[in-house]
Amino acid sequence: MPKVVLTIGGSDSGGGAGIQADIKTFSVLGLHGTSALTAITAQNTLGVQNVYALPPEQVRAQLESITDDFSIAWAKTGMLHSADIVDTVADHLQANEIPLVLDPVIEAEAGGRLLRPDAVSALKERLIPLAGVVTPNVFEAEALSGIRVRDMDSAAHAARVIMSLGAQAVIVKGGHLDCTDLLMVRDKSVTMPSERIPGENHGIGCTFSAALTSFLAMGCSLEDAARNAKEFAKSALRGSLRVGKGVGPVNQSAALRVEASRYRVLCDLEEAVDLLENSHELFDLMLKGGARPAMAIPGARCLEDVAALEGGLTKIEERVCRSGGIRFGGRSDSAAVILVAMRIDPLAKAAIDLGPDALQYCREIGLQIMDRARLNELAADGQDHLRRKEERSEGEGSALLPAAIWDEGAQGKEPRLYLLGASASLLVGMLARLAGVQGLGNLQDDSKI
Repeated sequence: MPKVVLTIGGSDSGGGAGIQADIKTFSVLGLHGTSALTAITAQNTLGVQNVYALPPEQVRAQLESITDDFSIAWAKTGMLHSADIVDTVADHLQANEIPLVLDPVIEAEAGGRLLRPDAVSALKERLIPLAGVVTPNVFEAEALSGIRVRDMDSAAHAARVIMSLGAQAVIVKGGHLDCTDLLMVRDKSVTMPSERIPGENHGIGCTFSAALTSFLAMGCSLEDAARNAKEFAKSALRGSLRVGKGVGPVNQSAALRVEASRYRVLCDLEEAVDLLENSHELFDLMLKGGARPAMAIPGARCLEDVAALEGGLTKIEERVCRSGGIRFGGRSDSAAVILVAMRIDPLAKAAIDLGPDALQYCREIGLQIMDRARLNELAADGQDHLRRKEERSEGEGSALLPAAIWDEGAQGKEPRLYLLGASASLLVGMLARLAGVQGLGNLQDDSKI
């Protein structure tokens, strides 16, 4: 039976933050989310146009309905808007002894005030003493503590002031502090650094606090829950959606899509290797030292995002055999080429290394060939291709790269040709056309990977 969690906050009509972001986060992480609305906003990616706060008695009615039926493992608050609503929420949480993640939402990330000035005092007096953890960003930490936050020392000072109001712990979110979060609990502080992910976003704060609530409900320690929530939020941020005319909302399902992509990559690569094992005519074009087809998930950033055939394909008498399994994270030349190529063309997700004889076959059928050194130069100066990459959706338009990359080799490494494509199974069809083998040259990309 899944844990039940509760979010108390405002509705974002644009679907990017607030109750909507919280429920999506709970669902993706496998919990059952309940909700009590405090306000209805007219809001989109451009900002907040209007706010209608619900009467406190309606907020109370929702909370009573929820706790009459469900056992709430953890609750979180977001937009509370007014002092009366803060008091109503505090009374109910205190009476029902529900552990709380307090996300002190004051302004919308897309722009617009969400908490009245008089409600800040109520938040400090009524809700912070009930909080298991408070999760302010830099500006919210300043509003709650009166401390100007500009670095880790001042963030720690602000966190201590907030804890002096009664909170058990504070996480100062570091989106404006070199992406380093600060966790303060008792007299201990822990910094959680991270890399900055380019671009603006909408809903990252709600998503982080909802994920934190989820991991705490699942029984994680506070530090583990904070680290897990940070990774979840980063994944949602990397998958931000380009919808609307303003700041794009984060995508809570991005982590699920990544895992689903990993499975589909394994299936497609397994299909390709099976075809190669049963088509010994193609082996004459493959690298004799052991061809190692590889394939990456969309948006691959490191070797852990690329699956490859370990050991490669070899020929024993007249039979083509694999000498290892397929796994993510192994080191291979094909995987390295894919990661470089995808910085220029996100559709270049698959590669197979062929022997030098394949070069002439490519020329005969008019296949474009690029030198690997040139590929590396383009990747290093990838901004030239950024606009074209952004304007083209997956599966749309012509490829940005040639389908073949020539590598002169080096000491201890023989020359080779890499075929590039959108999937490993499609590469088998391309290889069959090079070899003039009937029946394999018409493979279609049905995987939608």
